[in-house]
Amino acid sequence: MPMPFGLKVLLHSLTGLVLGVCVMFIAIAAALAMAFSTAGDVVIPGVIRIWRSAENNATALNFVPQPVGIGVGVLVVAALYVVIRTLAGRRSRQARQQAENAG
Repeated sequence: MPMPFGLKVLLHSLTGLVLGVCVMFIAIAAALAMAFSTAGDVVIPGVIRIWRSAENNATALNFVPQPVGIGVGVLVVAALYVVIRTLAGRRSRQARQQAENAG
C-alpha cells in the first residue's frame, strides 16, 4: 500500500530539517577552522562572523552568530530538500505507471 502524500511530505520535512541543521553545523565548523588557520576575518553573510585575536599570548577566536540567519539557512535547506524529493518521487511514480501501461 503506497504511503499517503501528506505523510511523505511530513517525513521529507523532518529529514530536511535534520539535514539543514547538519549543513549549518558543518559550515560553521569549517568557518571556525578557516578563521583559526588564517589571519583574516571569516564571514558567512547573515549567519556568523569570526575573527582571530591574541589574548595573553594565546590565539582566541571571537565570533558573532546571527541566530535568525542560522534558522533561515536551516529552513532553506529543508525546503529545497522537500521540493527536490517531492519532484523526484512524482517523476519516478510517473515512470513506473508508464512502464506498467506499456507492458
